[in-house]
Amino acid sequence: MALGTITIKSVKERKDGGRAIRAEFAGDSAYPAGGTPDINSLVRAAVATWRAAKGDANVRGYEQLSVQACISQDCGQLVPSYDIDADKLFVRDGGSATWAEASGDISTTTFKVLFLAY
Repeated sequence: MALGTITIKSVKERKDGGRAIRAEFAGDSAYPAGGTPDINSLVRAAVATWRAAKGDANVRGYEQLSVQACISQDCGQLVPSYDIDADKLFVRDGGSATWAEASGDISTTTFKVLFLAY
């Protein structure tokens, strides 16, 4: 799966050292089974781009972010879910009786999510 570019909307640092990262990305035009691998790297790169755009070159603590969860905020019936052990993002079809993994073209969906990371 090739997600659209992850765009960071905000990053809130938590008192426990974690970060709540609001992000958006477009779905894939040909979503294959098996999910998007290496979400940690994609989120780290997006956060680095966001911080650089703000003129903040200090990325200390961000280069090793580890995504713990992905919470859907506004995605319609397509629901992203994060598999922490495999470091993959899956998209489930909430309109399916079995919540089957999405298939086909999901590029018309803009996924608005909250990544929780440490």
